Amino acid sequence: MSLVKEDLDVEVLLNSFSSLGVDCFFGSDAQEFMVSKDSNVRYYQMVHEQAAVHAADGYARATGRPGVVLLTSASGITNGVTGIATAFSDSVPLVIIAGHLEQHDPLKKEALQEIVISGLTMAITKHAFKIKAINGLKDVIKKAITIAASGRPGPVLIELTTDTTIKDVPIQRQSPTKVNKTILEKSINAARDLIENARKPVLFVGGGVIASGAADDLREFVQRSRIPVVSSLLGIGSVETGNPFYLGMLGMHGTFAANKAVHHADLLICIGVRFSDRVTGRISGFSPKSKKIHVDIDPAEINKIISVDLPVVSDAKQFIQKIKNNLDYQQINRNAEIWTNEVVEWKRTVPRFDKSNSLLKPQSVIRLMSDYSNQDTIVVTDVGQHQIWTAHHYAFTKPRTLITSGGLGTMGYGLPAAIGAAAAHPGKSVICVSGDGSFQMNIQELITIVKYQLSIKIAILNNGYLGMVRQWQELFYQGRYSAVKMISPEFAQLAQAYGIKGFKAQTEEEARQMIPEAFQRTGPVLLEFNVLEEENVYPMVPPNQNNHQTILSR
Repeated sequence: MSLVKEDLDVEVLLNSFSSLGVDCFFGSDAQEFMVSKDSNVRYYQMVHEQAAVHAADGYARATGRPGVVLLTSASGITNGVTGIATAFSDSVPLVIIAGHLEQHDPLKKEALQEIVISGLTMAITKHAFKIKAINGLKDVIKKAITIAASGRPGPVLIELTTDTTIKDVPIQRQSPTKVNKTILEKSINAARDLIENARKPVLFVGGGVIASGAADDLREFVQRSRIPVVSSLLGIGSVETGNPFYLGMLGMHGTFAANKAVHHADLLICIGVRFSDRVTGRISGFSPKSKKIHVDIDPAEINKIISVDLPVVSDAKQFIQKIKNNLDYQQINRNAEIWTNEVVEWKRTVPRFDKSNSLLKPQSVIRLMSDYSNQDTIVVTDVGQHQIWTAHHYAFTKPRTLITSGGLGTMGYGLPAAIGAAAAHPGKSVICVSGDGSFQMNIQELITIVKYQLSIKIAILNNGYLGMVRQWQELFYQGRYSAVKMISPEFAQLAQAYGIKGFKAQTEEEARQMIPEAFQRTGPVLLEFNVLEEENVYPMVPPNQNNHQTILSR
């Protein structure tokens, strides 16, 4: 099966990509075209369409540039929908090129393998184009890349049809968002007054800070203002984990210090966040004593979930650059000194929440991998307990070094997204942290890693359960387990069958010997860690509770 085989000139496509700065793209096993060895554009052929979209997503998160993916029609599109929705939920720039197989009007004749593509993807794309493959392809790809990356990033669809004209298909979110400079200046002044007079300020930063490239400016702002910082899951890496003013992740699985600081704050400065339910806890109890500044490039997000006192429609980097040069830092330090010292002490003296009876603690595995990695290592996770353990215990120091599915919580995301990250940065180390449940959802992509000999270190925390679901059933349903017990292959042996070196550890001593040996190897490696079956992720805020009502252990 080919992607508009008769219409799509591969050289035109590759030349279009190359001239627009696209250095690689992704597709599935269904595409049958060859990329010339002389081309400076690389093509990664995945086994499954969902994985192809996740790989483009991983590329985009690792680089900040739109990932490009080619999908065939019908089942290729439906297979890719999960990946498109994942990117849409986390505001990741993608360009999806998809099209029909035949030259006639297939939809009217109910041809094999055809579907209304734009209609199916309308709710999970930012914009869509319909175009005949040979007419104006380069211009449309250029527009699609611009729209995908500008304003609030997101997926853009290019549908290749038999029409002879280019059509814009209106979708719910258009870009770029136009920021009114006069209103922004007034908002900056109002924000300055609130920040300078606050006694208990807290910065809450999300994925928008990383997407806008604002991490360096944010770090300077934090260092000069000494305002404590918390982050969402997707905001991890905005500030170094070791920064004394960084309190960790906020929300259901947030740290004790982060949740307590936000609960007692009198000013919450929220930048590039969307207040998901996993962050806020019970909305009526979210930071109840604080005035709130909300900075977001998408005006639809402001006052959508949390009512704020000062809405600011702005790119995160633009706001931070403007505000950090217009503050009286001596006044801020003087007003908030007692608060800052108290909050930093909470971080230092917090009760430990990682106690374990396991011979091999999952927390220890993450810390060991962190110790044997360099600062440029990209860590990609699937979704589940291992994701939260990674967020808490891996020492992230740079933006775009944690790649994970946030809003959609897509199991099966990790392995293909790691392929995208490795394709984006061939010289960097990539670690894929997964669980025995998530890993089996796109396990077929092991052969893709072998095919391209990507230097990805796959770490599977095997506890024999869908761990996060089991934890909820234990804590909130009196241990009545249902459909959570996992049956898995011997992952290390399975890796060997694919041609990947496999390791297995059941004790911390074995892990300490195994990790440095595995990490020194070039090429792909799989590490299986058998951890205690019923280990729980802590801290945890029970559902429909306030964030300061944290369970630290059981």
